[in-house]
Amino acid sequence: MTEVTLEVTNQIGLHARPAAVFYRKTREFKSRITIQNLSRPETKAVPVSMMYLLQIGVSGGHQICIRADGEDEQAAIAALSQLVEENFGET
Repeated sequence: MTEVTLEVTNQIGLHARPAAVFYRKTREFKSRITIQNLSRPETKAVPVSMMYLLQIGVSGGHQICIRADGEDEQAAIAALSQLVEENFGET
C-alpha cells in the first residue's frame, strides 16, 4: 500500500468538477484507491466514487490522504498527487 497526504489548495475544494476530474483519473488504474478528508476527523477513508468524493466535504485548505493498493499503486499515487497539486486542472 502506498499513501500520500496533500493539501487541497484550490479555494472551492473538491466540488463537482474537480471531483469528476479526480474520479476519472482514478479509473485509469487497477489499484484499489481510497481517499480521506483528514481535516474532518469524523470522515473515514472511503473508496473513490463521485458520491463519496462529494460527501467527504473537502474544502480549500483541507488535508487529504490518498491510498492506493495494487499493482500500479505508485503510479496511481504519483498521478493523483500531481492532479491535486495542479488544482485539478483549474486555473
